[in-house]
Amino acid sequence: MVVDTRRFKPCPELAALLEPALAPCRNFLGACSGIARWDPPSGHVPRGFTGGWGRLDEIDLVLVVAEPGDPIPTEAYSTRGGPSAMLERISAYILEHYAAGTDVYQRSVRRVLDNCWPRMPLYDQLRHAWVTESYLCSAPRESGAVPLVSVRACTRDYLRPQLALLRDRAIVACGKKAQERVRSMGFECLPVSAMAAPEANKPHARESWKAIPGYVASKRAARLRTWPEP
Repeated sequence: MVVDTRRFKPCPELAALLEPALAPCRNFLGACSGIARWDPPSGHVPRGFTGGWGRLDEIDLVLVVAEPGDPIPTEAYSTRGGPSAMLERISAYILEHYAAGTDVYQRSVRRVLDNCWPRMPLYDQLRHAWVTESYLCSAPRESGAVPLVSVRACTRDYLRPQLALLRDRAIVACGKKAQERVRSMGFECLPVSAMAAPEANKPHARESWKAIPGYVASKRAARLRTWPEP
């Protein structure tokens, strides 16, 4: 029997930032009350993030998207083991759907990863990439607006700390929602088209993603120049 020894949890620095969202998040009783849902058996938890399996310094690309779509009918999460175990299960679930190319969004992310790291297995690509949502819960209506009070609470508690930790990496904001949220906090980013349908199906979207590998390479080179000599 082959035992899968791969790690399906982000590096400790990112895990520490996201585990409070699965405690569950305090904003379910505050800014997100009546807007976001905590219902693990139905798939409604903060989610959509994956990657960063290795060390923090191995991450070169940060893909920021809008928010997770509605859970699929079979999507469900156990709270067994607490936030740490949930974080790992959520990350592994997203990886599984990337591998399967479940929908346009997953296939779009795979296209970007393959362009950045050709011929590298998906799991290894995601050692070098961190994919995260700018708002961690599904919108009240899929792809619809999220009240600003909720967005501000979520970005304050989760997105801002993630980007502050990775501010010298290639931060790529996918779609207008993600771009507005990233820029509102003063972080530099490469704006590209959204990776979910219908925008992702348009030729100009795929054209915009072609800038990502060069941006990753330039940011990595700049970071290496600032590292102290051994």
